Amino acid sequence: MRTTHKLFSYGKLQEHEVQQAVLNRKLKGTKDILVGFKKFEKQTTDQHPIIEPTNDVKDAVKGVLYPISNLDLYKIDSYRSLNYARKLVTLKSGTKAWAYLPHVN
Repeated sequence: MRTTHKLFSYGKLQEHEVQQAVLNRKLKGTKDILVGFKKFEKQTTDQHPIIEPTNDVKDAVKGVLYPISNLDLYKIDSYRSLNYARKLVTLKSGTKAWAYLPHVN
């Protein structure tokens, strides 16, 4: 696999069963944090957690940073609900990564 992207996951894609179903393999990643966002544990969209930007550095969402290929990114785009958009974010580690964020109405 040629790694060309980094993906930050804060929800269902961290589950090995979901990775296997979407990508036909398990991912290996490292923990990281998305600062300036808040996760609403009780709220979900299509079984996926909801996060919202707060722009407050005290707020943070824990997740996992995965190296993925172009094909992986395509498969994950297809898996994600239309309620989410893939955006480039900067994580606490300084790494730039894709994250799926809810569309703001």
